[in-house]
Amino acid sequence: MRFAFAVNNFPPRVGGVETHVHSLVVALQSAGHTAVVITVGGGPVGTHVEEGVRVIRLPERFRVGDVLGFPPLGTTRRLRRLLAGERVDVVSVHTRFFPMTWIGLRAASRASVPVVHTEHGSGHVVSSSPVITLASRLVDRTIGRFVLRRADEVVGVSENVVGFVQRLSGRRARVFYNAIEPASTDGRRHGDKPHVVFVGRLVPGKGAEDFVDTVAALRRRGIDVAATMLGDGPERASIRSRIDRHGLAEVVEMRGRVPASAVRSTLAGAVLVNPTVLAEGFQTTLLEALAERGSIVTYEVPGAGVLREQGHPVVIVQQHDPEALASAVSEMLAQEWPVVPLDGWYWKDRAEEYERIVEGVKR
Repeated sequence: MRFAFAVNNFPPRVGGVETHVHSLVVALQSAGHTAVVITVGGGPVGTHVEEGVRVIRLPERFRVGDVLGFPPLGTTRRLRRLLAGERVDVVSVHTRFFPMTWIGLRAASRASVPVVHTEHGSGHVVSSSPVITLASRLVDRTIGRFVLRRADEVVGVSENVVGFVQRLSGRRARVFYNAIEPASTDGRRHGDKPHVVFVGRLVPGKGAEDFVDTVAALRRRGIDVAATMLGDGPERASIRSRIDRHGLAEVVEMRGRVPASAVRSTLAGAVLVNPTVLAEGFQTTLLEALAERGSIVTYEVPGAGVLREQGHPVVIVQQHDPEALASAVSEMLAQEWPVVPLDGWYWKDRAEEYERIVEGVKR
C-alpha cells in the first residue's frame, strides 16, 4: 500500500507525535509498504530522503510557540495533486488541532482518498495562560471536532484518548497504542546507587519541580539516590534554582535534550519518575523504561494501568505530592519485580495492526 503522512512536525523536531509518526513510517516501509511524509519546516524546503524516509518539507510561514506552524496558502491544492500523482491509498493525519491535519483531511477529500486520523491528546491543552486555554478549547470545538467527525477512521493512542474523542465529537474511536523498538541495553543499572530519572520538557505541568522535590524527600529519608533529568525548556533556570535550594547540585544531573539512544541507556535499571499532570496521550518513555529493565513511579497517566495489570513494575500515585512519590519510589526499590516480556508493544506489531485498520477503511 501507499501511505501519505500529513503532519505538522517531523524529526529532527522531537516529541511524542514526531516519534510515533517516524517509527510507524519506518515499520510500514520495513513491511514492504511505500510512504511519504509531508510536513512544515524543520529543515530545508524540498523533497529529501532522510534515514530512508522520503520527506517533503514545505515552507513555514509563521509559528506559534514551539509546536504549531502554518504552511503557505495553496498547500491544500498542492497536496491534492500530490496524492493523485502518487496514487496514495490512505492519508494519515495526527492530532486534531494541527493545521496540517485540517489541510490533509481537505486535500484527501478532494482527491477521494480515505483518511485515518490518530489522536494523541487525552484532553484539552493545559496552559497557565487563560488566552491559550480559551483559544485551544475554541479550536477543539470547531476544527478539532470537524476533523474527528469527518475522518474515515479515528484511532487514539490510549483508552483516555479514545474517551476524550467521544466526549468532544461523539465519535467512537479504537485504541491504537504507542510502541517502541526492542531493548537497546542489557538493563544493568549505572553505578552503585539507586538511579531515578525524569524525562520530559521543562515546562509547567510536566512535573520537573515534583521530581526535584521527590529527590529531596528521598534524601531526607536517608535513601541515597543518583538522579538524572533529561529534557530542556523554558523552566530550566527555575529548575536549576530549585535544585540549588535543596542542596542537590551534586546529586541531580541536568543533561538537557539528548538523543533517543541516550534516553534508553539512561533508563537502564533505573526508576522512571513521571509526575506529569498534562493531558498526555501514551508516553513511549514508559515502555522504554520497562524495555531497559527499569521500573516506573507515576501519577495517573494513560497506559500506566494497562502496564501494571500486565505485571510490569509500575506504581501509580494518586496523590499529586512529592512525598507520596518518594514513598512509592521507596516501595519500588524495596521489591524484586519479575521481568515480564513486552510482547505486542513493538512497532512491528503496530504496523501490522495499522495495515489491518487501513484495509478496513479501503473496503
